[in-house]
Amino acid sequence: MAGDGCLLVMVVDLHPQLAEQESNVHNYLSACISFANIHLAANVKNTLAVIAANHLETRFLYPQITGKTVDRQKDGRLELLCQVDESIERELRNMIVPDPKADQTESLISGAIGRGLLYIKRQETEDVLGKKVHARILVVKISLDTGSQYLNYINTYLTAQKISTPLDVCVIGSDCGLLQQGADISGGYYHCVQEVSELLQCLILMYQADVVTRKKLNVPPPDSVDYRAACFCHRTLVDMGNVCSNCLSVYCKAVPLCTTCNVIFQTDRPLMKIVKKKK
Repeated sequence: MAGDGCLLVMVVDLHPQLAEQESNVHNYLSACISFANIHLAANVKNTLAVIAANHLETRFLYPQITGKTVDRQKDGRLELLCQVDESIERELRNMIVPDPKADQTESLISGAIGRGLLYIKRQETEDVLGKKVHARILVVKISLDTGSQYLNYINTYLTAQKISTPLDVCVIGSDCGLLQQGADISGGYYHCVQEVSELLQCLILMYQADVVTRKKLNVPPPDSVDYRAACFCHRTLVDMGNVCSNCLSVYCKAVPLCTTCNVIFQTDRPLMKIVKKKK
């Protein structure tokens, strides 16, 4: 796999909460860009795609389809790395904007993961020889989780498992149970760092190696995965709930109508008496 190269799809969280932490913005973005450069420099056949997500949209930061010619560098940097830096920095300025109304909304991480999976499949279909693309997705998340995209997350996890694409997750701050489920389902790594200053070191040590190499590394043991489902009414994780027998939607309380498939629950129907058969 190392000889064929690897396609790394980075999903970077750019929620407006990041703009409020001015001291951490530079370190956060520098760590993501530096890790992208390290991936490209590790193998000449490695390829990269960077997708950013905030509470309003998802956008490809790299690659960009432009007709602009690239000047040769005079500072010793590779032209490819210069393209990555300029493309990411240019798009970041348009997406990182403070928004005081975004406290109760969540970044569209699930949509960015879905676009990453589509990009991987497109690379496979466009390959002349029809080879399997060795790809993986890395999600870097810094905002809080509300569970409003539970169903979208599950769909992307099952798709990643189907096409054998591991989903690695690096969360800053508090743990994210939904992304932890995705890493476990798809065979990726999940790790949580407490400070932004630890991000680059964590990315290099735990997520730089490919799928084959990382099996030989002595990584921290995985934590127990929280597989609680999020209810479809309040989008909160529940220990016990009511499940629709038609579409498997989960509700934290008994409801008369399923909001997903519009099935009516007949809870007031009298119990039927079971008649024993005569021998």
